[in-house]
Amino acid sequence: MKIVLLGPYNSGKTTTVHMICSDSAISIDYGGTTVALDHCRTQIYGVEIFLFGTPGLQRFEVIRKILSKGADGILFIVDSVNIASFEEAERLLEEVYDILPGVPLVLCANKQDIRGAKSPKEVAEAVLGKNKDKISVVGTSARTGEKIEHALGLIVLNAIKEYYHILLAVKKSNGELIEIAKNIQQPQEEVYSQLQFASWRRLIIADWDNQRFSLPRGVSQILDILEFGHKQF
Repeated sequence: MKIVLLGPYNSGKTTTVHMICSDSAISIDYGGTTVALDHCRTQIYGVEIFLFGTPGLQRFEVIRKILSKGADGILFIVDSVNIASFEEAERLLEEVYDILPGVPLVLCANKQDIRGAKSPKEVAEAVLGKNKDKISVVGTSARTGEKIEHALGLIVLNAIKEYYHILLAVKKSNGELIEIAKNIQQPQEEVYSQLQFASWRRLIIADWDNQRFSLPRGVSQILDILEFGHKQF
């Protein structure tokens, strides 16, 4: 799955990527400022994740659009200490809504380890406005690692919800295309296309020659979590 990190300049996107991936992350920067991307590959809940950190300066809008294409989820990083950056965060959010409409988003109120940081609730009220009750907010510290994994896990769960029905159909079928299509009552052509998208995101194991499909263990476990949540609520 592809997760992009967006947010204003100096909000902590690069540090977040390096905290998640330790020594395997790469950054293309100039003088410590990201000018192209931060990138790494990791796993959470057994699902393979490709992280792309984007430059926050306004002049890099074109690069942000290119890197964000095809994203399954967004970690939006905000500097909780720098109140002056909240206005820029609001502007960037409008850009995000335009280039990635409907894509799941988690707001990280970053730098919670620094004295004077605004609380996650205060950051949400300042940056999200009318959407503050619709978007999950997590107080994080990219420097110490506080709740970084929690935020990443949350966005992965939200992103997988977008594929919930097709993944559940694979789980409950014998793996054959015709049975999967029957399970969700859709034409095989449409189901085949959905399976392709899920396969590209490493959410299913596909034997295209024999048209048989199965779930990686981690994805199956996530579905158990989501199914439990559906039954509870």
